[in-house]
Amino acid sequence: MKKTLWLGMMLASTLLVCSACGTKTENGLKYKILEKGNGRAAQMGDIIEGTLTLSSGDSVLFALDQSEKIFQISESIYPGDLNEGFLKLHEGDSAVFYVAVDSLVKYMGGGMPDFVKDYMVYSVKVNKLYTEEELQQEEMLAMAEARQNETPAIEKYLAENNLTAQPDENGLYFIQTKKGTGKVVEQGQEVSVNYVGKRLDGKIFDTNLEEVAQANGMLMPGRTYEPMTFRAGVGQMIPGFDMAVLKMNKGSKATVIIPFDLAYGPRPVSEDLPAFTTLVFEIELVDIR
Repeated sequence: MKKTLWLGMMLASTLLVCSACGTKTENGLKYKILEKGNGRAAQMGDIIEGTLTLSSGDSVLFALDQSEKIFQISESIYPGDLNEGFLKLHEGDSAVFYVAVDSLVKYMGGGMPDFVKDYMVYSVKVNKLYTEEELQQEEMLAMAEARQNETPAIEKYLAENNLTAQPDENGLYFIQTKKGTGKVVEQGQEVSVNYVGKRLDGKIFDTNLEEVAQANGMLMPGRTYEPMTFRAGVGQMIPGFDMAVLKMNKGSKATVIIPFDLAYGPRPVSEDLPAFTTLVFEIELVDIR
């Protein structure tokens, strides 16, 4: 949940031009309910799932079009902040909040860009409200369902790609495709690797090999395509990637299937990597130092 609430923390310490402001809260926060929902009222501690647009004048600064957990309501940081406004909402509501920039500067410190004048404007649609307990329960159920579905999906991938492997004690599937030379990587050693990252459906989401990127229409102008260097086994990479590299020696190659528990877990990373994504990496260990 920490990842999903970072935006809420940011919004609580930021602010937006007020035209046709509707109502004011007790401490002067201006807002307008655009569409009234019929769900339950927001309570202190609730987590808001919905969409949000942050704007200033004619400029859109940020837009979250897909429904996500965007804010956890807490005690007000200063009079008339967004926490106070969100307590006026219900499930299904759409609202606009006009947060005074001078209040932000006064209570939070710092400055504002020149184009931000009187208000920051937050347009919010509340799709669902969760208590912490409700959210934890929903996440646990989603996690259990994802775990139940993951093993058959991995077995299908192995069969379709003529691969044979069993998970190790951590759940990692490691298939060596080329032997290397010398000692196996030790924790803390600096290594350089080439890699191709895929999902179980074969969709490539990242690579540091220029020819692979070009062949799959994902070449990024300005990116330097060269071996990636990091220290193995110290948490610079996702757990499953670290575990795989600690099984390799110089010049070796491997196909590695990383269950979501050893990857990004319930956290969505991008459109290509939604929550509970099982990862497949083709890894070549280029050098050990």
